[in-house]
Amino acid sequence: MISKTIFVCIFVFSFFALRQCRQMDVGEIESKLVIPKCIHSKCSDQGFFQRDCWCCMKDLTLPCFKKQSDCESDWHCPLIQLKL
Repeated sequence: MISKTIFVCIFVFSFFALRQCRQMDVGEIESKLVIPKCIHSKCSDQGFFQRDCWCCMKDLTLPCFKKQSDCESDWHCPLIQLKL
């Protein structure tokens, strides 16, 4: 009996989510897409998962920075342009 109740709840919630998606404007989806200029990357050999610097996402040959704000403000690192 409980499994039927859970199935009905999931079914109702999925209809609610589908209704919300149907009401959304396509322009809202495009305006919410944010691609950062810089990505968190590994610069030292301290550990395999140690991410300790920020590098330009479009041009990985540029030098990396210790702070994200420094990387974001670098004018050499171009913004990523999406063509939809």
